Amino acid sequence: MKKNVVIACGMQKAYFSKKGRKYLGENVDTLNVRIQDYLQGLNKGYTEIFLVREVHQTNDTFYSGTSSYALVGTDDIEIPEVFKPYAKVIINSSRPSAFYRTPLESELHKVKPDNVYLIGLETHTNILFTAEELRNREYNVTVYEQLVMSEDDYLNDLGINILSNVLSVRVE
Repeated sequence: MKKNVVIACGMQKAYFSKKGRKYLGENVDTLNVRIQDYLQGLNKGYTEIFLVREVHQTNDTFYSGTSSYALVGTDDIEIPEVFKPYAKVIINSSRPSAFYRTPLESELHKVKPDNVYLIGLETHTNILFTAEELRNREYNVTVYEQLVMSEDDYLNDLGINILSNVLSVRVE
C-alpha cells in the first residue's frame, strides 16, 4: 500500500484562536472543522501527519516590514489542542516554506512518501512555498482546495492558480 504524508501548514493559534494576532474569523472556524474531519478519516497506518507552525525570533529582520504574528514565547505559536493528537512530527519554521532550516526534508526521507498532501493556512504563502520546494524535489503534491485558505479570497485564489498552473500541483 502507498505511504502518504499530510503537511498541515499554519497550524497555530495566531490563525485559529479568536485571541490570535491573525485570527481569520468565521471562515477559519469552518476550516478548523473540515481539517479535523479530514484528519480523523485518514488511515493512520499509511499516512504520516506533520504539523507546521511559524515561530519568529524577536530579532528576526525578515519580518521587519510587517509585524510578526508568531513571536517566540507567545500563545500565537501554540498548536490548537484539537490538532495535537494527530501530529507525528511538529515542524517549527521561521519562514513561509516549511523547509527553511527545519528537519522536514529528513523526515520526508524517513517516510519516503508516494504522495504529499498539503492543507492549512495560508495558500498564497505557506502552502505555495512549501509546495514549490516539494515539487523541486520531485514529490507528487496534492492540495485540497476545501482544506486551505488565505486571509482573503483574492490571495487564496491566486495561490490556487499558481499551484495548479505553474507548479503542476494537483488541486482537488
